[in-house]
Amino acid sequence: MGIKQTKPLALSQSDIWVVIPGFNEEKYLSRVLKKVKKHTSNIIFVDDGSQDDTVSIAQREIKHVLVHRVNLGKGSALKTGVEYAFNHLNAKAIVMMDADDQHDPQDLPSFFQHLKKGVPVVLGIRKMDAQMPIVRRIGSQSLSFFVWLLFGVYVKDILSGYKGFSKIAYQKLSWYSRAYGVESELAIRIAKYKLPFAIVPINTIYHDFDRGMTMLDSIEIIIQIITWRLFL
Repeated sequence: MGIKQTKPLALSQSDIWVVIPGFNEEKYLSRVLKKVKKHTSNIIFVDDGSQDDTVSIAQREIKHVLVHRVNLGKGSALKTGVEYAFNHLNAKAIVMMDADDQHDPQDLPSFFQHLKKGVPVVLGIRKMDAQMPIVRRIGSQSLSFFVWLLFGVYVKDILSGYKGFSKIAYQKLSWYSRAYGVESELAIRIAKYKLPFAIVPINTIYHDFDRGMTMLDSIEIIIQIITWRLFL
């Protein structure tokens, strides 16, 4: 069953926190955090076992820096940050974004606007145009089709890590995935529980194409999707 539909509870800006996971992000992290601070001071950075200066850079910029001593995966880092926000900082909603400077913090006000109105889930959707590397474009569209085929709901740009959701929605969205499968699991949970969502078109800067998901990650995600179809 989905979340019981009641009148949306309006939130204030102070109720919303931005959660940023990262692994060896010293190249861009200072720039990212400075840009996010122009829109909010409610920022949590979760370091996922970095071996460079990521932690010290984060600590110079913001107050809430959480550290995994070993690399546990993006899904684990996000869960650490999200549960810290909800359980220790009294957050009512969060926005997740990446630390590699591909997500534009200028889009944050659009996420905040929807969440403050009580929208349970907000999805950042990239433009599927020539600027997106063709491998990523084909992979994203194929994954959306695959999820639609198995679950009957079409969710665009599943692999976008720019998302927001309320504490109430997290009751249904709380994921098991430790690595890059987290975005796919979130899409499936949105479909399964029929959670209402809003879409925010987002700007994306493409660089460091060698980073991100590997072929093994992609295979793992496909296996997980089939497993979720059977058991979730």
